Amino acid sequence: MEESKNIRAIIAKNLISLRKNKKMTQSELADEFGYSDKAISKWENGDTLPDIETLYKLCQFYNVSLDFLVDENSFENKIQYVNRMNKTIVINNALIETLYCSFVWILAGIIYTYLFFISNINFWQIFVWSLPATSLVLLFFQKVWKNKVYNFVVQTIFFWTLVIACYLQFIQYNIWPLFILMIPIQVAITLHFAINDKLKIIK
Repeated sequence: MEESKNIRAIIAKNLISLRKNKKMTQSELADEFGYSDKAISKWENGDTLPDIETLYKLCQFYNVSLDFLVDENSFENKIQYVNRMNKTIVINNALIETLYCSFVWILAGIIYTYLFFISNINFWQIFVWSLPATSLVLLFFQKVWKNKVYNFVVQTIFFWTLVIACYLQFIQYNIWPLFILMIPIQVAITLHFAINDKLKIIK
């Protein structure tokens, strides 16, 4: 009985370590697996244990083996139980992302060509508008990469390229103050990520 309690405590400790290493809150993990906050809290307090199927799904989510959960060593001493992300999966995701981004530029090229040859309109700004459009595609893939830096950089690129596109499209209206507006927006984006990161660590 004592050994069972010890194993439960070790698994609970490792579940906390894995969640914090992924910088997730209990609430976010609960949403990811369809459980309540209380259930996650009970797992991490060692009051109850997830069933074996859920433990396996947790291991897949955290990219570790089941051995990781029952080893009481520190995270750094259990590297052998950490599954390295399959390079093929990374390459495939990158190729899919590139393909979707290329659709944006192909569409821009078609629109530009049509307007230039059919309507005799040199709408070169379409390629500038393609930049924020591409950023939106990249933002969609944040769910795949789940990388805070990736998300921050892409959001920054989106807003700045959107302002540049608006400025160049309506340059005759002298809307340069848009760039000044971007300063507080950039500060807000930076603070949003910084505060979220701190809250996840505290949680």
